[in-house]
Amino acid sequence: FLGAMAAEKSGLRVVSNEEAKLQMKQVKKAPRDPPPVRVHNHFEGGSVLTSKAGLRKTMVDFYLKHGYDPFGALPLTFVIRDGTGDEQFAEWRRSYDAIEAATGQRMWLVKPGDKANRGNGIRIYDNAEELAERVDSKSRCWVVQKYMEAPFLVHRRKFDIRAYCLVMQNPTGEGLQAFFYREAYLRTTSAEYSLKTKDRMVHLNNDAVQKKGGDYGKFEPANKLSLMDFQRYLDEHSCREQLSVQEVLVPQIRGLMADAIRAAGAALNPQGIPNCFEGFGFD
Repeated sequence: FLGAMAAEKSGLRVVSNEEAKLQMKQVKKAPRDPPPVRVHNHFEGGSVLTSKAGLRKTMVDFYLKHGYDPFGALPLTFVIRDGTGDEQFAEWRRSYDAIEAATGQRMWLVKPGDKANRGNGIRIYDNAEELAERVDSKSRCWVVQKYMEAPFLVHRRKFDIRAYCLVMQNPTGEGLQAFFYREAYLRTTSAEYSLKTKDRMVHLNNDAVQKKGGDYGKFEPANKLSLMDFQRYLDEHSCREQLSVQEVLVPQIRGLMADAIRAAGAALNPQGIPNCFEGFGFD
């Protein structure tokens, strides 16, 4: 399909569009003058941003190229493809031991590194041997990521921020344009934060995880807060810091998004297919 788009072939119709399968057929029709404009709501190389392993490589390469520590913007992350025999696993184990000795922190996340979303497959570990068993349990790509053990909380519960940007192929065909959607929002958990449990309801903000809990929506509608709601919370509970969401936090979010799109660059649309666009969600 993407090859047909790149070659601008005419007379093709999509007859079946499923998650893992797309079918087309050639249709005999009288030529139209001018031909219709094709618009494609997907970038062929989107996995450089949407897969966890792809995002790690994209951002690490970008920041190192520009002389920055990538883990000043990203959690410390390792991509393990060959279980405990992988060189990255040995590097992770050295980091695990060093961080535990220096800070006492032992919590790490293990995530599928390829196609996974909605919190699927994410596990929380505070034991190196149990984590090793996980990465040896299946022959696949795993991402091992340092867990933030002392996060900022809202009403003693964990949250993250979901923000969106629209990326589109430049009408001239050269480069990309990206637009930040102003209405970002917080996703909250339904249970108080604690390091004494590895309960996913405590630690994972994914809506697909939280909506399975009995307290979903108990504290905030659909476990969501707007940025304005967040500002009111900060004004009431952290007034000494006088933190402005719009003046301090949002510019950082926009900056990280811009870095990600610049880092992905031409890899998003390797065949230069015209009229492509896609909305990306950032957490």
